[in-house]
Amino acid sequence: MNIALLSSLYAPNLVGGAERVAQDVAEAMAGRGHAVTVISLAASADAPDAELNGVRIRYCGLKNLYWPFPVSRAGFGRKVFWHLIDSYNAAMARRLGGLLDGIRPDVVNTHNLAGFSVAAWGAIKARRLPLVHTLHDHYLLCPYSTMFRNGRNCRSRCFGCRLAGVPRAHMTQRVDGVIGVSRYILQRHLDHGLFPNARATVAYSAIRQPAAAAAAHKEKPRQPLRIGFLGRLEEGKGLLRLIDAFLDLPRNAAELWIAGTGEPGYEAMLRQRTSDRSDVRWLGFVTPDSFLPDVHLLVVPSLWQEAMGRVVLEAFAYGVPVAGADRGGIPELIGQDCGWVFDPDRSEELGSILKLCVEQPLRLEAMRSAATAAARRFSEDAMMAAYLGAYRDATQRPGLPPAS
Repeated sequence: MNIALLSSLYAPNLVGGAERVAQDVAEAMAGRGHAVTVISLAASADAPDAELNGVRIRYCGLKNLYWPFPVSRAGFGRKVFWHLIDSYNAAMARRLGGLLDGIRPDVVNTHNLAGFSVAAWGAIKARRLPLVHTLHDHYLLCPYSTMFRNGRNCRSRCFGCRLAGVPRAHMTQRVDGVIGVSRYILQRHLDHGLFPNARATVAYSAIRQPAAAAAAHKEKPRQPLRIGFLGRLEEGKGLLRLIDAFLDLPRNAAELWIAGTGEPGYEAMLRQRTSDRSDVRWLGFVTPDSFLPDVHLLVVPSLWQEAMGRVVLEAFAYGVPVAGADRGGIPELIGQDCGWVFDPDRSEELGSILKLCVEQPLRLEAMRSAATAAARRFSEDAMMAAYLGAYRDATQRPGLPPAS
C-alpha cells in the first residue's frame, strides 16, 4: 500500500506526543513493507526532501502570517488572524495538492492539521483519495486545540471557537475514517456531530519496552522515594498542584524530580515556590529514557482534558506506577493495580496518594510488574491492526464526493 501521512511537524522536528505517534505509525508501516511518505510543514518553501528510518519526508512551506512552532511570541492581533486563516487555508490546499499529485497515494492519513488547516481535506478529496484522520487534540473544536482557558476547562464552546469551527465541522463530512488516540477524544468529537460519514476507531499509542528496564528497576534503591513529573511546564499540565501537594509532606520524606521546560516567567514562578527546598530537583529538558528509570512514581496532574497522556504509557514501559488526573483519556490507561486516578481539583486526593507512597513504599514495589504488564497491552501490533483496518475500510468504501 502506498500511504501518505500528513502531520504539522515530524521528526526530527518533534514537539509532543502527536508527532511521536505519527512517527510510530509511519515507521511501523514502512517496516511492514508499505511505501510511506510523510508530508510536513516547513518554514520555507524550498526545504529539501528527507528520509528517516525508511520513511520519505516531503516538506510543504507554510503560507500564513508567521511560523508558530513550537510557541510564537506574535502579538494578540496577529495570532487571531493566524487562526482565522487557519480555519480554511486555501493556499496550503493548493501547495498540498501539488505534492499529492506526485505521490499518488492509495490512502491519506492526516494527523495534526495546524498550518495545513482542514483545507487539506479538500485537496485530498478533490483527488478522490481515501481519507483517514487521527484525532490528537481538540483542534477541530477549539483554535488553540485545548478547550482550556483562564485555568479552567471549557464546558461549552465560545463564540470564537464556534465561528472558527464552522468550516472544520463541515469538512469532517468528507472524512472516510476517524481514529481517536483514546475513547475520550473520539467520543467528544462524535458528540459534537463531527465525522458523520466516517468509520470510527480507537487506536492507542504503541510503546516499546526498553530492554534495560527490568535491570534498571532491580538496581534502583527504595530510598529516598522519588516522585517524578515529566512534561511541559505550563498551567494546564497541573504542576503547581503537584508542587503544593508535595510541599505538604514532611521535609525530606521524599524527593520531587521535575523534568521539562516552559515559558520562562511561569517556570520562574514555579521554581521560586520551591526555592528553599533541597528535596525538589529541577532537571530541565530530559528524555523519558533518561528520566523514568530513576523515579518510583510518576504523577500526571493535568488540569485540561488530555487526549491521551502518552507519558503514562512511557512510565509503564519502565515499570513505574502512575498517579494520573481524572482528565480526558488518562483514566483509560490506568488500572487499579498499576496506579491511581485522582481529581486534580480536590487537592487532598493527590496529597493522600503521595502520603500513602511515602508510608508504604512496598506498595509501589508491588505495582511494578503490573505496570510493565499494562505497557505490553499497548503493542505495535495492536496499533497497526487498528490503523490498517481503518485504511483498508477507507479504500473499500464508495468514494465521498469532493468538497464543494
